[in-house]
Amino acid sequence: MFFTWYSGDARDRYQISSHKSRIDRIGSRLLHQRYLDDVIRYHLHEWLRFTDYLDQCGVVRPAGITDEAVRIYVARRTRGTSASHGRFVRASVRIFVESDDAGHCRRRIGTASPIVPGWFRDTLTRYLDFVQRHRGLASRTVSQYARKLSAFAAYLDQAGATQLDAVKPCHVREFYENASGGPPRRSYGSSLRAFFRWASTQGAVSVALVDAVPRPRRYRLAILPDVLTDSEVERIVAAVDRSTPVGRRDYAVLLLAARYGLRPCDIRQLTLDHIDWRRARLDIRQAKTGRPLVLPLLADVANALSAYLRDGRPRSASRIIFVRHRAPFEPFVVQNNLSTIMRAALRRAGLAERPGRRGLYLFRHTLATRLLAAGHPLKTIADVLGHASTDTTYGYTRIELGALHTVAITEAEVCS
Repeated sequence: MFFTWYSGDARDRYQISSHKSRIDRIGSRLLHQRYLDDVIRYHLHEWLRFTDYLDQCGVVRPAGITDEAVRIYVARRTRGTSASHGRFVRASVRIFVESDDAGHCRRRIGTASPIVPGWFRDTLTRYLDFVQRHRGLASRTVSQYARKLSAFAAYLDQAGATQLDAVKPCHVREFYENASGGPPRRSYGSSLRAFFRWASTQGAVSVALVDAVPRPRRYRLAILPDVLTDSEVERIVAAVDRSTPVGRRDYAVLLLAARYGLRPCDIRQLTLDHIDWRRARLDIRQAKTGRPLVLPLLADVANALSAYLRDGRPRSASRIIFVRHRAPFEPFVVQNNLSTIMRAALRRAGLAERPGRRGLYLFRHTLATRLLAAGHPLKTIADVLGHASTDTTYGYTRIELGALHTVAITEAEVCS
């Protein structure tokens, strides 16, 4: 099938390769996903080199990318090369090894799966199944638990505690307070406590380990929300180059965040079905709270969405509005919080070096503060932002200086 994509000796080797049918299936899948021709050609040649190597080693098909033969091949191919070439070789080999019989391969996003010591693997599997099935935690939260608990198990392994019943309070405190020479692992506290509570019900550890996890005193509302000025908001949005398809997509994303304060997860999951063009409104169900949220479809937002859908969005079977602009043309994965879009906009607006936040939540905090300054009730602001309780919205009153001045007592009142 890909005879013309090779030349010379490579063409002859491809024709007689015992892996030809597999190369054809996976290559056809990339064609169907509209990968660039040059990218497909690079993959085809890499797969041919890899399969020639497998034939020399007498390996019919590796069990996975951790197979010894695969690791040796990748090490040889990436030795002394650039980082980008090394990433391509590893990705190409992984696609070939992990693709199913239909040529489909799951895209790997973010960091690789954590390495779990063998003695801890079964316990971690049972715990993750428990929190997902019985506590209903989202897959992203379960992944965070897996990463943090794997790091804890790796530390125990180095400390010589290779059984849960050998874990002592000193192990817990040492792990918590020392993050490879960095600051304490404060975000690990709740994960460790939840795991120890479950493990104690299984009889694996003492319930006293729950109290061994430090509980540093943290004051609610101690940190002021980071906000932008009105002029900075407009500079960021106006800096987007809307002459390109990617620019039209990014402009629509930024407007949704700036005008409504939508969370990145809600923007990422926005579908065509959520837009009621006739009644000019957005009707979504929030990913974080599961609560419905109805918002008016503002004119500039409607124009931005329409421009992207009509003249920017790649052809895709998905009804999710915002998709990748490089093959495969599919929706962003759940791990993507769209921070790259915001960071690029800050850079173009000359605000890349500003202290504070860099993600889309910066717009959310700014909108809440602006609505408060305009005199809107907390309940109204909570409804716009989709807060389940006004207690969350209350935190923004700390930076509304105009309102604070109205309740401040005068010097004469102090002295009286």
